[in-house]
Amino acid sequence: MKTFNDLTDYNKYLNLTGPLHPLMDSRVCKQAIPNFPQSSDEIQVNLFKISLKKNFTGDINYGNNKYYTENGLMLFSEPGQVVSWDSLTFWDGYAFVFHPDLIKQNPIAAKINHYKYFSYEINDALFMTADEEETITWLFTKIHMELLENKSRANINVILSLLNAVLSYADVFYERQFKEKATKAVSVSSKVKSLLQNHYKDFSKPVQNVPTVSSIAEELNLSSNYLTDLIRAETGKSTSIYIREFIVEQAEILLHQTDLNISDVAYQLGFSNVPYFSRFFKKVKGVSPTEIRNQRIV
Repeated sequence: MKTFNDLTDYNKYLNLTGPLHPLMDSRVCKQAIPNFPQSSDEIQVNLFKISLKKNFTGDINYGNNKYYTENGLMLFSEPGQVVSWDSLTFWDGYAFVFHPDLIKQNPIAAKINHYKYFSYEINDALFMTADEEETITWLFTKIHMELLENKSRANINVILSLLNAVLSYADVFYERQFKEKATKAVSVSSKVKSLLQNHYKDFSKPVQNVPTVSSIAEELNLSSNYLTDLIRAETGKSTSIYIREFIVEQAEILLHQTDLNISDVAYQLGFSNVPYFSRFFKKVKGVSPTEIRNQRIV
């Protein structure tokens, strides 16, 4: 697998001219995309990338999901992302790519670790309203023009200020998106609960494993971080806590309604390590499985 650690090599792979600045580059999508290779095996890109995709109407396919939007969307990726493509889709908008060294001496470096959307998957895109798209387009245009006009002499402080605004707005816009999803008829938390119920639907035999955030996220075709942000917006809890509380509820049912010993209860729920199950249970309930068993009304 090819790995790209700098903008020059990455641009060369995409059949683009050299970057406008040694540490960052901005491209107009409709001008850059026609140059890209029509397909690509997996490559690892050790750069930050923010894309604004706009000016289209219709269905958009990402992975196994299909979306409909009349406005723009944003995608974020962090160093280490592995990407590949079989065919190209043409968009309007901008792509801003920068080396981690650009922000190392700036407060953005500390803030960017708190912006979870850089580790979201492509199907976790930020879908903007018309007003949001207008705001982000203005900021991307300012970044692009500063780089295009001044190239290596571009004012880094100005660009970092604009970048900070882009990231701050994206954080606010994602919160709006989470709240909107939380009000839909079938909430994400309901879907998670349904998956958990299905996992533990049959107590006649032990299940093979304990559900995890990553396994649930995979079934919903979401990234773990994006799922957690959606669940937190709906319930105020993290996905891991939501899952743990459900599992402990199943454990309580078995402890109260069956004569299975603690070890068998653990195995029934997919735990291979009984001491870990006991710690898991106590962390949620504040008491041990044995104490719950002793509370049973005979």
